[in-house]
Amino acid sequence: MKKNILWVLFVAASAAVATAAEDRVFALAPAGAVTAEEAERIRVRLEEVSGAVIRLAEAVPVEEGQTLEAIGRAAADRLAPTDHSVVVLARLGTGQPQGVCLPHVRFAALNLSWLEAGIESDAAKLDRRASQEGLRVLAMLLGMSSCPFPLCVLVGYEKTEDLDRLSGSYCPPCQDRFARMAREAGLRLVAKPDAAEAEAPAPAPAPAAEEAPAAAE
Repeated sequence: MKKNILWVLFVAASAAVATAAEDRVFALAPAGAVTAEEAERIRVRLEEVSGAVIRLAEAVPVEEGQTLEAIGRAAADRLAPTDHSVVVLARLGTGQPQGVCLPHVRFAALNLSWLEAGIESDAAKLDRRASQEGLRVLAMLLGMSSCPFPLCVLVGYEKTEDLDRLSGSYCPPCQDRFARMAREAGLRLVAKPDAAEAEAPAPAPAPAAEEAPAAAE
């Protein structure tokens, strides 16, 4: 009897842990001069392309002279229990590095000052560059490496301007690997519509009601 009770408790506890693990998400946090509106645009694009659920986190305070790494570590200290890791968007000038990614500390931080060089008035191009770099660090946070395929966002590049000719998404093999590794890490993926529902034809319009014949006089 006691063994049966212990087994039931073990199964229930295991189910609870599995459910909690599957609820993990990436966090995206603006810092300093980066607005929540900017971060939200990039979040939407990252979630759409990566397929992983990403939540918009509260802004990270920035102190004068603080390094990009220090800001990233501060953001990691603020992770919610269900956060896998955090990507921070900051704007610190080109005296700071373009990005820092420390998977073991569970953060990546991007310096938008480098990404917006030469395109200050082109918000769409900045969003694309930031999304490309975001996809790269999301993959790094899961333990993925660069890809040799030229049509993959994970391919290596030398100058910031090179991003404009690179893909804005993972190649199919890297997309599959990202999804597999995300599931293994307990990350929640964006729900896709059921195939049957997506292919179901739209219901035919109801036939128009026939007009009743005029009454004879």
